[in-house]
Amino acid sequence: MQWIKKLNYPRWAIINFIVLTLFGILLRYIQLYGLPILDYQFMLHAHSHFAFAGWMFFAIALLMSDIITGGKYSSGYKYVFVFTLISAYGMLVSFSLQGYKPVSIVFSTLFVLVTYRFTYLLFKGHTLKNAVNATAFKLICGALVFLCISSLGPFIVGPLAALGLKNTPWYQDAIYFYLHFQMNGFMFLGALGLLASASITTLLSKRNAQWLNLFIYSTIPVYFIFTLWDKPEGWVWILAGAGTGVNLLSWLMLCFNFRKDLRQFSFLAKAALVAATLKIIFQALICLPAIGEWAFMNRNLIIGYIHLLTLGIIMPLIIDQFTKRGFLKADKLLTTVNWSFILSVIAYLFLLFIQPLLSLFTVMIPQYQFLLFILCLLILPIGLMLLSKTTVGKFSAK
Repeated sequence: MQWIKKLNYPRWAIINFIVLTLFGILLRYIQLYGLPILDYQFMLHAHSHFAFAGWMFFAIALLMSDIITGGKYSSGYKYVFVFTLISAYGMLVSFSLQGYKPVSIVFSTLFVLVTYRFTYLLFKGHTLKNAVNATAFKLICGALVFLCISSLGPFIVGPLAALGLKNTPWYQDAIYFYLHFQMNGFMFLGALGLLASASITTLLSKRNAQWLNLFIYSTIPVYFIFTLWDKPEGWVWILAGAGTGVNLLSWLMLCFNFRKDLRQFSFLAKAALVAATLKIIFQALICLPAIGEWAFMNRNLIIGYIHLLTLGIIMPLIIDQFTKRGFLKADKLLTTVNWSFILSVIAYLFLLFIQPLLSLFTVMIPQYQFLLFILCLLILPIGLMLLSKTTVGKFSAK
């Protein structure tokens, strides 16, 4: 299939981001004005599944593959990209029209199988280990393992529904299991691994390796913060607290020990690391019962946490690495676009987090939902400008 060889995959990644942005705008519009012909929950499921498959997995997998192959992708990697696109757009359409029905489940299962195949390709032989430094290798390996573990969530959801447990905490916890190991596992660690492969020069000493292992392994007990909404037994709170505490401590120690490299990072990478620190602190605070109960009662805080991770951390790191790998043409316009994106995200996250705090004092921001809608609109031209900066010949010629 010659057309597979001619696809410009970085361009498709940015197109997917634009499509994702359009769906985000549509969701905000429905909240404001309503749209009877569309089901909000169906659109929300479509948005989230496409975000995982069409944007973040596709972009991260593309960058990892480029590092492994030096840009000379084998047919195995190209088929991963193509079937990722098929599954992503299949989920986008089927979830939008039907929600969780057989067609959407088929495309979701296809995506899971694609992630297994991608993991196999990266772990096959010693290619990955030879292509990246020790820090990046550990992070990327952890990311891939968590990517596969995350699939247990969707596979458990079906049997739980069949047993009549759809309206129980078990069902919700299975969904959170998938979300956690996708976002905090694969996406977060994978994006950090890409950053480390391109920008970390400090050797991984024995002490740093220990802190890095703690940081990666603590991702597992951090999952339990997503079960606190149901007020579980005390041991669950202890596990969540211990996990987030170790995660925070190891993160701070890694930042301190790699501080010489951090000074050389681009402003996008530095912004992402600041956002990552805020995310990890937020996780630890949730383990305090009073704060945890308040957080789970405020939907905007949960949305804010998710977007802090996706827009504040993953997206800047992806754009940073797209630039370093030559997927985007670096010039003054791209710098302006990047700054515009960061400022827009700061404003968006500020609104998401500040309103729940003001609500404690019975203060409401005037036209709050409309302001969020406008900020979502501002992301669209940023995506279009990123698309204009994607390189043309590098991929279409292969």
